[in-house]
Amino acid sequence: MRLFGREYRIKGHGNRKYVENLADFINRTADEIQRNTNTVSTLDLAILTLLNVTDELFRTRQVKEETREELKEKTEKLIKAIDRGV
Repeated sequence: MRLFGREYRIKGHGNRKYVENLADFINRTADEIQRNTNTVSTLDLAILTLLNVTDELFRTRQVKEETREELKEKTEKLIKAIDRGV
């Protein structure tokens, strides 16, 4: 697997294609950040990529939690409406 132009060997029993997809996602994100910031340092690029990916993860988790809460509230309202109708 290649990350930031370097070859890495990943040992494990996981799905090789999945790990390759992860690396592709990281490399695409890094390429986009490098184009937008003209970052030359590999370390700086890795840190910016890490921050970007982590931000995306946290935002996704937040949306998931908000959706879960919204569904919970709607479910409770539906149950109350059904109980009143019975």
